Amino acid sequence: MRLLILFLLLTGCMRVGPDFKAPETTKQETWTEESHITVEPDEVQIGTWWQHYQDETLNDLVDYALKENYTLEAAAWRIVAARANLGFAIGEYFPQLQQAEGLSHRIHISQNAPNTLPIDRDYWDNILGFRISWEMDFWGRFARGVQAAYGDYEATKDDYRDVQRLLISDIVLDYVQLRTFQHRIEVLDRNIADQKRSVEIAKVRWEEGYESELDYAQAVTLWKETMAQKVALEIELKRVTTSLAILLGLTPEEFIHLFCLNSKPIMPPLNASIGYPAQVLYQRPDLMRTLDLLYAQSARVGIAVSDLYPRISFTGFLGLECAGKTDSTFNQHGKHLFSRKSLTFFYGPDFVWPILNYGRLENRIREQYAILDEGIALYRNQVLQAYKEVEDALTFFAKSIEETDNLEQSFKAAKRAVDISLIQYNEGLADYTRVLNSLQLQVAAEEALAQAQGNIGLAYANIYRAFGGFSTDPVTEQCQEDN
Repeated sequence: MRLLILFLLLTGCMRVGPDFKAPETTKQETWTEESHITVEPDEVQIGTWWQHYQDETLNDLVDYALKENYTLEAAAWRIVAARANLGFAIGEYFPQLQQAEGLSHRIHISQNAPNTLPIDRDYWDNILGFRISWEMDFWGRFARGVQAAYGDYEATKDDYRDVQRLLISDIVLDYVQLRTFQHRIEVLDRNIADQKRSVEIAKVRWEEGYESELDYAQAVTLWKETMAQKVALEIELKRVTTSLAILLGLTPEEFIHLFCLNSKPIMPPLNASIGYPAQVLYQRPDLMRTLDLLYAQSARVGIAVSDLYPRISFTGFLGLECAGKTDSTFNQHGKHLFSRKSLTFFYGPDFVWPILNYGRLENRIREQYAILDEGIALYRNQVLQAYKEVEDALTFFAKSIEETDNLEQSFKAAKRAVDISLIQYNEGLADYTRVLNSLQLQVAAEEALAQAQGNIGLAYANIYRAFGGFSTDPVTEQCQEDN
């Protein structure tokens, strides 16, 4: 008993291997593009940023997806599995083997076996008892195992938040594209109607001999080209519609029946609020996931190092054993199994030490260190990539606003050019080619304006996608109830 108490006092007193420290990374002080954004001096808690679009349909899509998306559900189940694995690792602190045992075997020993006595070769052996085996955590092997399991568990929670981040931003991006395609199709519909009237006028003037067939052919060419553009946009509109349906865990048919999507132009905010670059490190769940995995890997290095040291255990057995109907003793098939004379036990420490391993253990340690160093290098590159994504989104946002301002002026000028060319054509001051050129420029200008307005909405979503996005604590209770 004194040995057992001593073992318990010594258990966990040392943890071999490295203690994890977050790796140093290149830090950026300010954003290089700060027009049309507000940089908050304090910590930024990103909330429901998609509600800034002030679009109830978009809000409904996000709310539905957070409840029904299958990828998010799978991420929640990974949390449940990792939490169970953590519980298993914690259980390793306690006796690894605690079991009741019992057997009743009929045994017959060969008469020709070596060292066989002429007695007790044919008998029943009855055993009933309790066995325990407890490996002491002298070198922190089990403690490191708990650290590794905890890092994996935290990584699954980060992964859940990252799936949320990507899911919400994907929905917003697809929805903005859908509304943009709808708006661009409406733009083309108006222009197609104008061009059709122009074709009819050119046809009449050609048939009456006022103009050549060339004007009519050119008018038809422009009209059909615009109709072809509309078909291409309808293909893209169908693609983003089905993509939205999958994100919500619906079939395209179910999606169309559940949600009514209007075709008004999307109206995103023209200013975004974010934090300083350093805040990206803990706003981005994918970066936090990598850190948690590095923490787990650092613990696995410690586990590999602990294999160099002896494993010391305390084992014991307490029970009853009695032979029945032997050549020398007649016990009536274990009748006296529960008597005091049947008591048997043993206990004491033992150890296992792989002193000759021919470099296997040392190379396993080198392997685990290499995996850790690889992860640190990838994490540092991941941080740089995160900065790049935010910078690109900020530039996209600012330049899309500038582009929209210019294209609004361009569209007004193109529309005025159409009016002037039609007046000059009707008065005989210009040929029909000028009218066609003006119509073509108007289509291009209005199409470009609609696309640029949509780009503002896309860029706004990309900013929060890159900076960190909305996240909540992962909810797994429903998964546990279903299980």
